[in-house]
Amino acid sequence: MNAVIDTLLNHRTYREFDPTAALSAEEVSLLLAAACQAPSWMNGQHYTILRITDGELRGRIAAAQPANPQIATCAEYWLFIGDAHKAELASRAYAGSFAAVGTVDTLITLTTDAALAAQNAATAAESLGYATCFTGGIRLIAPQLTEWLALPPHTFPLFGLCIGKPAVTMRLKPRLPRAAAVAENRYPDDDTLAAALAEYERVMSDFGEAREKFPYREKFARYYSREYAPANAALLKRQGLLTHPDGLDGE
Repeated sequence: MNAVIDTLLNHRTYREFDPTAALSAEEVSLLLAAACQAPSWMNGQHYTILRITDGELRGRIAAAQPANPQIATCAEYWLFIGDAHKAELASRAYAGSFAAVGTVDTLITLTTDAALAAQNAATAAESLGYATCFTGGIRLIAPQLTEWLALPPHTFPLFGLCIGKPAVTMRLKPRLPRAAAVAENRYPDDDTLAAALAEYERVMSDFGEAREKFPYREKFARYYSREYAPANAALLKRQGLLTHPDGLDGE
């Protein structure tokens, strides 16, 4: 096993950080370089990383996200913005119509590119001994963030990343059985998946994570019974990213 694989296999999510710790300018530069070296669709790099270095702005985001207090205490907090605005500028330079920007496929592209860059950043940070935590809950305040961050059309705040010195020791969390996560050549059958999910629920119950209120399958039964961030469909349309949900030929 090499150091890269060791880092990946020892990933943990931390939600408690030492608020006095800081990354050096060199470390920040290295992590940003690692993030930006991630693969992307057509080398489009359809994301922008916003470092939240303004204390008042960081506090405002943290206050709007009470379930994620680590936003206020981590050394670095970065927001990953799905970004087609730069592609718009490139298209405009060659008189392109930019018609496809409001399609679902474009939204998938933005999300994929941002996620790959973010994972590069997280792995690089963990390789330096820092802890990380992704904050997908910012989708609940996406309309506010769009205003606070002065986001232009064709952009959307996807998730945040906390980086810092851990203040606690976290256990390595079990993952789904391989049968539920990996298959060969065709999707696994429901019996295989159902058995694996039931087994994983038992494993996670034994693991006893304090922050979990419900058994694994019940947690998702509850989550998928309602829309998590209902304001975002309208926001995506206002931002010009979901104006053609049925495709350009589906109108």
